[in-house]
Amino acid sequence: MIQDFNYHTHTYRCGHAVGSDEEYVQAAIKAGYKILGFSDHGPKRNFSNPRSHMEWSQIDEYLSSIAALQEKYRGQIRLLAGFETEYYPQLHDEKVELKSRCDYLLLGQHSIVPETTSSYFHNNTDEEILTYGRQVCQGLESGLFTYLCHPDLIMYRQERFTDACAQAAEMIGRKAAETNTPLEINVHRIAKGKSEYAEGLRYPYPNREFWQILARYPVRCLFGVDAHDPSQLLRTEDLEIAKAELEDLGLSLIEQPIL
Repeated sequence: MIQDFNYHTHTYRCGHAVGSDEEYVQAAIKAGYKILGFSDHGPKRNFSNPRSHMEWSQIDEYLSSIAALQEKYRGQIRLLAGFETEYYPQLHDEKVELKSRCDYLLLGQHSIVPETTSSYFHNNTDEEILTYGRQVCQGLESGLFTYLCHPDLIMYRQERFTDACAQAAEMIGRKAAETNTPLEINVHRIAKGKSEYAEGLRYPYPNREFWQILARYPVRCLFGVDAHDPSQLLRTEDLEIAKAELEDLGLSLIEQPIL
């Protein structure tokens, strides 16, 4: 296996993942992982979106479930409890509180503003793309996050790689290097195969053009399964595909666990 640790794992609580917490643990053990980090979509105290992230009221139950599994599977696998969450300066204190209750936070900037269902999952305008880049950099500067999930998420439904996309990649690569924050090569969409875009067939992410720019900076990288189904942890071939897609870019892959 290319990497025997995965810190990007979701649960049913986010409203768009399936399987029990224990099924993820069992799949990880079967696949050969030594460390499994749960990082379900973190809640927002004053905003509910049950198809996007867990509720604030679910935090205690979530952490208790993982704690019980840590004890049950002690000696077989190391389990960690975290959250994947967006960053907005006006919610900084809320993120500090969230981090105080778990092992780690991952930065995953999905939404344009905190209290909305609007997201970056569409063909974005140049200003939205640049806003994404600026928001990610604010999150990196906060020092709250262990690493940045799918930095190229903006390319998910982006038909063309524009100058704005390049500028966002430059911002993120520069800031990740300045803050020494690792970047995740996310393999979640690889299992579904390549999609047709205006520029031809490609994976929604990892996006080669975006990563070509990130690779100009001295950034450290690791793979993230972004599992929304226990079976995804068994697809270790997705890591191989992602590595092959990017192996000639000279990216520095983290070989040892960072948590």
